[in-house]
Amino acid sequence: MNQSSYLYVLVRIRKSGSQSLVEMMSSALPASRLYAMPPVPPTSDLGIGWSEDFRQMRSTKKRLWKLFRTLDYSTAWNQLNSKATEGDIVTGHFHHGVPQLPNWNLRYITMVRDPVRRLFSEYLYYRESFLDRNLWRRFYLAERIKVAGTGSFNDYVGYLYKHRDRFANPAVGYITGGKVVSDPYDFLCKNYFHFGTLEKIGTFAEQLSMKLGSPSAPAWKNKTPGATGKTPEEHDTGKIQSLLGKDIELYEAIDRSLG
Repeated sequence: MNQSSYLYVLVRIRKSGSQSLVEMMSSALPASRLYAMPPVPPTSDLGIGWSEDFRQMRSTKKRLWKLFRTLDYSTAWNQLNSKATEGDIVTGHFHHGVPQLPNWNLRYITMVRDPVRRLFSEYLYYRESFLDRNLWRRFYLAERIKVAGTGSFNDYVGYLYKHRDRFANPAVGYITGGKVVSDPYDFLCKNYFHFGTLEKIGTFAEQLSMKLGSPSAPAWKNKTPGATGKTPEEHDTGKIQSLLGKDIELYEAIDRSLG
């Protein structure tokens, strides 16, 4: 196959309008098939401990079996590499470099969100998830979900800060694939077909429409009940800076580029 043939790859960063990103692409390219792959998040978006690893593995294999009748991710990519057609869309909560599609030129697209607001939205989402479960089902939840469900936003920040070697800068992790790069924004510019911010989703959609040659209307649906309009609660700004410093720098660079 001609290497100039392309697929669109949506790197969906959690709680950053990722479902809206999928909907915008699907509406702009209705003839393109959508392949929603299992999550392969960077280390900064993984939990801690064997139970988290087990849950991640079980979820991935269930999705692979449903989509491709295989339990092996490499086999799934091989199948997709053969069956995809030009202009199809591959999407998932996976980081840059995960798709193994050697026959195709990959046009990466992503959208970021103000890092502190993204983290607060994540806290509210996990808190809702915790409170929606009965007592015995709460026992099996990940530790950070339990912290969100029983504590304040500052408690949640404190937990992530305590394990900051694990949880720091998830947006940079998704965008660079965990590679050590001196300038994540420069990496983004060189390796992505399109990017923008949730806060300027109108600009994102307008520029995307121009690149696709097809209209893409902005659509943001906040999936966390009661989160719309809420601003981050009181928190330790020093811990936030240590935890999200690189994400904040990247977000600000993208925001400046959008005017």
